[in-house]
Order: sequence, then C-alpha cells, then structure tokens
Amino acid sequence: MREKVYVDRLFADYEDSPEVRDFKEEIAVNLKERVKAHILLGLDEEKAFDKAAAELGDITAIADEIGRKKRNEAIGQMYMSAKVPFTKRTAVGLTAATGLLLCAMGLALISFFSGSAIAREYYISAVLFSAACSLYTYFGLTQETAAHYAMKSGRAAAYAAFCLLAVLGPGLAVVSFFAAGMSLAAVVGIKAAFIIPAICALVFLLVTESKRQKPWLKAMVEREIESSMSHHSDIVDPLKAAKFGVTSGGLWILAIAIFITHGFLSDWRYSWLVFPFALAVQTFMVTMIFKKD
Repeated sequence: MREKVYVDRLFADYEDSPEVRDFKEEIAVNLKERVKAHILLGLDEEKAFDKAAAELGDITAIADEIGRKKRNEAIGQMYMSAKVPFTKRTAVGLTAATGLLLCAMGLALISFFSGSAIAREYYISAVLFSAACSLYTYFGLTQETAAHYAMKSGRAAAYAAFCLLAVLGPGLAVVSFFAAGMSLAAVVGIKAAFIIPAICALVFLLVTESKRQKPWLKAMVEREIESSMSHHSDIVDPLKAAKFGVTSGGLWILAIAIFITHGFLSDWRYSWLVFPFALAVQTFMVTMIFKKD
C-alpha cells in the first residue's frame, strides 16, 4: 500500500491514461519486491523502502516520454480525422469533369444502340472521356487533403496532360481498330504516339516529385516503420538472415553450374534433378539456421 501511495504522488501531475496506469502499476510492484529484498538482507522496513525508492532513479523522464508520445498520436489522429472541405474551384472542376464523363458515356451508348454509329462519334466519346480523366487528375491533386498539401497548379497540369495522353491513346486506338477498320500496325502506331510521351512525362514527374506529406502524417509513417522494423528484428536475427542469404546464393550458383555441366557432358534430360535437390537442401538450411536456440 505504501508503495502505491508513493508512486501515485510521483505521478500526481501527469494526465491519467492506460499507458501511465500500467507504468505506475509496474513500478509499484517492482518497488515492493525491492523493499522485500532489502528487508531480507537485514534492513528495517523504513530504510529498506528509502533505499528501494532511491534505486528507482529518474522515472519521471520515462513518464514524460509516454505523455509526449500520447500527445503526438492524439494530435496526429485529430488532423487525420479532420475533413478538409473542397474549395469552390475544385467543386466546379470536378462537376465539369463529371459532366464530360457522362456526355462521353451517353454519346457512346446512343451511337451503339442507334445502329447508325460512325467512327467520328466514338472518337468524340474517347476525347471527352480522356478530358474528364484529365480534369479529375488536375483538381484532385490541387485539392488539399488531411494528409497532403495541395500540389502546385503547374505540376498538377503536367500530371493532367500525362493522364490525357495515357487515356486518349488507347481510346483512339480501340476506336480506330473496331470502328474505323484501320490495320493493326496503324493502331499500334497511334497508341505508341500517345503512350511513349506519356511514360516519359510520368518518369520525369516521379523523379522530380517533392514531398507533400503533412508533418503529422510523416511522423505517423516513421513510427509505423520503426515499429515494424523493431518487430521483424525481434523475429529474425539479422546475422542469421545474412548468413542464410550468402549460403543460399552459393547453393543455387552451385546448382546452376552442375545443371549446365551435366547437360553438356552427359544428358540434359536428367540435369534438372539438381534443382529439387537444391530446394530440399535450402529447406533444411532454413530449419537449421532459423531454429530457436
């Protein structure tokens, strides 16, 4: 009882939370055990308690760290759960994109079921559909979210242009092949004329992309990565993993060498048997290297 009162006084200024309660309970139990140990060594109860309390050290630093992590997580959750409203500009843009999309679908369906469709109508549908996708891309990237800042207009326009080329190329190719009756070579040429610039633009944009993550999201991601790495390091010993990788690589290099040598010198029909044998050896290696001590 005395230990619990002492620990409660230490944490009187801290906000109550499940983490702090668990920490307090653990400290009280350890403190009680230390007091019993000192009493068995010949100290009276008062001196035993004072010595055990002195041996605790600065536990308030650990409590501060718990409180700080809790506050950071609460702030991050608050920001992530907050909804960033659409701007009027974004709302107008997404509405226009939806209108183009519906027009493209409606024109294509009317042309198909009317029975008198011509290639021009399908071409128009493909252009409208591509324009809608482009607008969705542009206004989606320029809209701030709970996790990311809005992208600059110029860069978002570049992504929108990439999207336009990437969608329009295949659309025109399909219409040219099925509705206009063009040859397969011409269709491939049309598709390549749009897809190749689009891929080049995408590579450039991805290579030069800057971070748009908001600070709280970045902190949450870093904590998740740190927690995941700690979890995997507890499961798999890095030294054993490296040992397995080197040994496994040598095993398969040897297996390939035996396969080629046996094939040239003897018979290719039986050379493949070395691979099941190598797989069996590797399975045995896994059980031996990663077995619990």
